[in-house]
Amino acid sequence: MRSSKSPLAFDRISFIVLAVLLNIGTAFATTEKVVYSFQGTPDGDIPAATLVADSAGNLYGITNVGGSGQGTVFELSPPATAGGSWTEQILYAFQNDSHDGVFPNGTLTFDKQGNLYGTTTQGGNGVGAVFELSPPATSGGAWTETVLWSFPQQGLTGIYPSGKLEIDAAGNLYGTTQFGGVPKGGCSCGVVFELVKPKTSGGSWNERVLHNFGSITGDGTYPRSDLLLRGGMLYGTAEAGGAGSGAVFQLAPHTGLWTETILHSFTIGEGRAPRGRLIADPAGNLFGTLSTELGCCGAIFELSPPAIAGGSWQETTLYAFTGHSDGATPEGPLWRDSLGDLFGTTTADGRRPNGLGTVFKLKAPAVSGGTWTFVLLHDFGALSADDAASPEGGLVLQNGLLYGVARGGSDGLGAVYSVVP
Repeated sequence: MRSSKSPLAFDRISFIVLAVLLNIGTAFATTEKVVYSFQGTPDGDIPAATLVADSAGNLYGITNVGGSGQGTVFELSPPATAGGSWTEQILYAFQNDSHDGVFPNGTLTFDKQGNLYGTTTQGGNGVGAVFELSPPATSGGAWTETVLWSFPQQGLTGIYPSGKLEIDAAGNLYGTTQFGGVPKGGCSCGVVFELVKPKTSGGSWNERVLHNFGSITGDGTYPRSDLLLRGGMLYGTAEAGGAGSGAVFQLAPHTGLWTETILHSFTIGEGRAPRGRLIADPAGNLFGTLSTELGCCGAIFELSPPAIAGGSWQETTLYAFTGHSDGATPEGPLWRDSLGDLFGTTTADGRRPNGLGTVFKLKAPAVSGGTWTFVLLHDFGALSADDAASPEGGLVLQNGLLYGVARGGSDGLGAVYSVVP
């Protein structure tokens, strides 16, 4: 039997369905928002590393350059009313002189008093420094920068620090340098260091090398990631060495010394070049990113502790990136929610000649040993010309939104963005 509905009725139905689909697409398109675009000198330029937040919801980060030309530390304050603009303040612009550090390149660290700590890859003696920023005594005043440590040029205690500093209960700082250290196997391949806080206010900080990396006995080389301080032990990654494709290491204190254990050495079949900070779940499982290979484009891995003391840690690949709509080259740290889902970023997207990166979620399986599910939260640059591009570092949750930084955007100077998780 022929339908009694006219062609016009079908056109109207099709139009309604199309409008609904467009509205759904628009809803997904607006899950990401640029909350601040950097302007260059005297503002910051090229933000890098994961943001940190205070209890009031302000966000803090660094730019590699800008300010006086040598990089900045900035604060972003949320709007007083919903839908308003965020307010940026440059807390410190690094100076091109013979003492100050220049070109900051790691996530900042808060202590209990509200002081910020960070690293610069150059400056000081020319090969990097550790700095402290102290908040003003009165609201609206200037922050005070102090260089706590300048790495010696001879390099035996490390050069070119990078990554976030960890802080213990006594206020001592722990970090890594990508190069330098006492040569092992002909390679000065970086160190893990401790900066010991002075016992009296205003005293000098002292550096202690906890481990020298070198190209012998399967050790890792060239650590670039942030450290994780957990249970009195330090965990980190080296982007090379081990079995040839990088390694995860543990440093444990022992009678005044620190002992290194390689928890896992990556092979070409698993991926290579771990760079993002490790995170841990309550059971002690470690999660991290591999920036390249395993097909082509990097992976997310889990390391599970041994069932019995002294046993081997078990590595599991949770997801391998294809370099298409899911993105490629995950380099920043992951963030884990209370359900066990993992969130992160990729710096590239293989669908376009100059891929601009993605924000993703890995949904944890409902049962142990099940398959993790990839969810694309945002594809940078695919939706609008004023989008951010090339995310750097990881994500931080604040007031129900995930915030991150991107090295590019419509003005090419970088941006801070938010994503609905």
